[in-house]
Amino acid sequence: MRPRRQPRIAALLLAGLLSACQQEPPPPVPQNGYGATERAFVELSIATDEQALKLVDDPSLIENREAELVELRKLLDAPYVNNHAGHDMPGMPTDAEIQLASTSPDARKQFVHAHLTEQLEVLRSAGTAITHPPTADVVKLMESHRTAELTLTEP
Repeated sequence: MRPRRQPRIAALLLAGLLSACQQEPPPPVPQNGYGATERAFVELSIATDEQALKLVDDPSLIENREAELVELRKLLDAPYVNNHAGHDMPGMPTDAEIQLASTSPDARKQFVHAHLTEQLEVLRSAGTAITHPPTADVVKLMESHRTAELTLTEP
């Protein structure tokens, strides 16, 4: 399990991830407010939720991820390309973690808890960076999901 990160580190990490994952310089923010930061968040969140669906086995967590994916995909302004496949980022379960979790209930419990905790930190950081209202609403939805899920999955 990954060590707990400080919120400041999560904020810096989110900013770095959002800029590092861009293949090209970001375009100017369009009039509707959906810009490079929002798109990077949406793409990262889709990749994270898709990986999480391979890890989680609780029906409410599965339902939440599927609902989030529907809302996230609505925000896309271009076809989705997973630029994060194989990355090891906070909140995103790795393939190795998913594999180990499939054979060890204790490992699954630890990895799910790490996913929820780390994802909540990323979402809180995103909440301060996202200015596009529909994207901010999805951030709030995801944050409320993670907060509730942590109480359901306490060790």
